[in-house]
Amino acid sequence: MDSNILKPMDLKQFVKNYNDFNDPDYVHYEMEEWYKNMGIEQITGEKFSLSSCPFTKEEIQDANEKQEVILCVPNGITRELLGKLFRLDTWALHDPVVSLATETEDCWFRTSMSMTPIDMKSTGIEVMRKCEDENMLPFSIERYLVFIGRMRYLTGKTPDSEYWIWLPRGRYDRSGMLMAGFDRFHTLNVHGWMPQFSASYLGARYGIHPERHLG
Repeated sequence: MDSNILKPMDLKQFVKNYNDFNDPDYVHYEMEEWYKNMGIEQITGEKFSLSSCPFTKEEIQDANEKQEVILCVPNGITRELLGKLFRLDTWALHDPVVSLATETEDCWFRTSMSMTPIDMKSTGIEVMRKCEDENMLPFSIERYLVFIGRMRYLTGKTPDSEYWIWLPRGRYDRSGMLMAGFDRFHTLNVHGWMPQFSASYLGARYGIHPERHLG
């Protein structure tokens, strides 16, 4: 342990049926293995690892009780590679008018597992302002892809079917904002639109930082 040859999670693998789902080491291990099993090393051609889960055991338990999912968007993985990983494709993954929002460090956050968005009829400006005022994490197309991939894995269902959400992190052209959702055939659709727009089918999702980030 002192020489960092073994980490706590390595030792726990020797314990039969170890399944403390609230343990940050377990959350890290399971998330990392999920990405590997999805084929991320084959897609990138590189060895894959994630930073330690920054959520405490109490935060993870709280997230589970509130029916939230903990996610990690890996640093340096582009939207195109994430699309390949989760078998999702749309013009916005390839169009240069959509600004890059690739993570520069592993982005851990928690978010609601609700199958429908919240804050319906909100404009993109209102969604971004709420993120700023309440110190929440805005969704990007990269974060949304990971959310969809994880939700399909955990529930077997596709969220936001016949709904859309704003993606405030990133830009479409100079002043537009992306919104994304799924049609009734579970096909991903993305549009670039003016952030003053609102509609009854258009809402938002938000990420929650670990408490240590807020401190």
